[in-house]
Amino acid sequence: MANNGSNNPMAISTFKAGFDGGTRPNRFKLDIPGIAESSILVKAASIPAETIGILQVPFRGRVAKLPGDRAYAEWTFTCLDDTTENIRAAMTEWHRVFNDHETNVVGKDILGGSSSEYKRISVTQLDMQGKEHTSVSLMECWPVEVGAIDLSYDKADTLVEFSVTIAYDWIDSNGGGSGQGGGAPMHAG
Repeated sequence: MANNGSNNPMAISTFKAGFDGGTRPNRFKLDIPGIAESSILVKAASIPAETIGILQVPFRGRVAKLPGDRAYAEWTFTCLDDTTENIRAAMTEWHRVFNDHETNVVGKDILGGSSSEYKRISVTQLDMQGKEHTSVSLMECWPVEVGAIDLSYDKADTLVEFSVTIAYDWIDSNGGGSGQGGGAPMHAG
């Protein structure tokens, strides 16, 4: 009797039977409450890396590696320019609040970190059915840079896009905002 591979862990049918299809990098949404009415039109983003530094302690010819401080690199995403909500204008206005173009003034509540201008950005990866798979919240965000929009007569059949670079204080990997982990994901739309 021929073996159809159903009991063989090396068979493709065994793999497919135990695999739910995985996730795709093109199924995600990004929410910034107070900046856009719904999920903003994003061409590319990422779920940021989480890094803990290494303390190297020399001891008798060896190095003991101990966990150090957590560090968060700036995070960049790419937006599509939208005529309905004008995300570029909203991002530029959000950026201006942290240092005005003309007066070079920053509000006192901005420097104290208590301003509502610091936002929570939720990045949500979706599964193949469109349900939330993984959600993280970047906490106390502010725009470091609103990137240029390149204009050119020789660009046809393409959409305008620009990048935004964000600084943030910490990540809630569970999508909530309690600081203790857990909590329900926060979404604007």
